This record gives sequence, structure tokens and C-alpha cells, in this order.
Amino acid sequence: MHLAINIALIFVGAGLIYWATKLSVLYNGLTTGVRERRPDLNPPPTPDWRRRNTTIMTWMFRVAGVLVIVRSILLMIAKV
Repeated sequence: MHLAINIALIFVGAGLIYWATKLSVLYNGLTTGVRERRPDLNPPPTPDWRRRNTTIMTWMFRVAGVLVIVRSILLMIAKV
């Protein structure tokens, strides 16, 4: 059972790496929409900051994907 879960997590990590840019654009669109509706909490970002936010979130998704993959592989090695 643990092997199947770890293999599934490897695919989740690979998906995070592969779709990092699309996920970051979706995430930034969601947060920008909230910030446009509630500018009193936090003003919406400028186009330059939207680009930076997308780049930052892309790298964060990729790092999270790599960490999930490494964790799964280490757990599979430990079970052997």
C-alpha cells in the first residue's frame, strides 16, 4: 500500500513541476481578483509585480514538486 501511495506522490510532484506555470497564473489570477474586489485590504499588483509574482509562484510550485518527489523516493528506499 505504501508503495502505491509513494508512486502516486511521485506523479503529483511531477505534475507540480510540469504545470507550475499554469498553476501560478491561475493562482495569481485568483489572488488579483480578490485584491481588486477588496483594495482596502491590499491593493492590486501592478503589471510588473504580476509578472514577478508569477515567476515566484512558478518556482515555489517547482520546488514543492521536487520536495514531494524526493520525499517519496527516500521513503521507498527506507522501506526496502
